[in-house]
Amino acid sequence: MADILWIVIPVLACAGMLYLAHRIEPHWVAKDGSRFLTTTQVIDGRGDTVGRQREMRFLIQPDGTLVASRRGLVKTASETFTIAAKSPNPPRGRELYLLDAIPPDADGLRVAIRVPAKSRVVPALDRMIGLTP
Repeated sequence: MADILWIVIPVLACAGMLYLAHRIEPHWVAKDGSRFLTTTQVIDGRGDTVGRQREMRFLIQPDGTLVASRRGLVKTASETFTIAAKSPNPPRGRELYLLDAIPPDADGLRVAIRVPAKSRVVPALDRMIGLTP
């Protein structure tokens, strides 16, 4: 019986750690609130997800636009977005924003970003809703 416990307990501990690691979403906000890192997901015109979630860095511009760049070792091209909408019923403890690309995507693709509800960037994003570039 003791031999079985030495196998079962570590397996359960590993499964629990995998579950917790899956639930953790990366998020960081600069002290001034102008830059942040969060999880994004591409959404098609019907509201279905396209691809997997990715981490992206965002810079809030004074004109009400967001400049996004992909997080990684190699510098990549940046994209510019405006906030199209905020979800009226986001997941618990999160805020969900829908972004439109500038210029608008021909396929109707949008980007959804998830940030913690208590994040310092939420008031800044709320102020940007409805602003045009």
